[in-house]
Amino acid sequence: MSFNNNPPGFKLPVNIPDAPERVTWPELVATAVPLLRTSFDAFRRKPGAYETALGQATWWHFWVLVGAASLISGVATAFTLLIIEVQLAAIFAGYQADFLRPILGLILGIPVSFFAFYGGSYASYWWAINQAGGRARLIEHSYALAVIWAAENIIAALVTLALSMIGLAGIALLISVGVVIYALVVMTGHLSRLYQFPNRSQTWITAGVMVVTSWMISVLLQSFLL
Repeated sequence: MSFNNNPPGFKLPVNIPDAPERVTWPELVATAVPLLRTSFDAFRRKPGAYETALGQATWWHFWVLVGAASLISGVATAFTLLIIEVQLAAIFAGYQADFLRPILGLILGIPVSFFAFYGGSYASYWWAINQAGGRARLIEHSYALAVIWAAENIIAALVTLALSMIGLAGIALLISVGVVIYALVVMTGHLSRLYQFPNRSQTWITAGVMVVTSWMISVLLQSFLL
């Protein structure tokens, strides 16, 4: 008789500071849920949410939050692409629906989202420290942005999915732009509390660097991979 003495869960493929040595899927969900709750609280500017978010700021929590948001928005986006393909096939005779596109979008969209957000966050941090004279740790800066980005990413993806189901993809795009602008405003509020720059324009530039850099990385990676 053989006994399985392997510890439960799986070992993470990369070394993440503050992460457990092994983790199970239920543990990941249990970790992600309160982080997502804080993200939505911060997005709607609930009193105390900013302080709660900074109290959760570890690299392990950062990647769990970014990963959970990327997964949820990625699944929603995949269904959106599937719906659009079906609608196009119904409208235009002879159009062949490409069902592989949503699948590839889901598989590649999650790692692209990881790289894009971290790249944008790091570029934003570099600007804040080297150009604006700010003083903060990279994890504090990254998490102050991630806690808003996660909610924005999920909300925009779900709104787009819901409106695309009733043929209003164009309106969904406009609403998504509004959600991004609102998220940018909230991010500047977080950054102003983190850095307290004497010139408020530096706060807007710091947040803008993150948004623009993330968008550029995402576009480049998607055009290369898809």
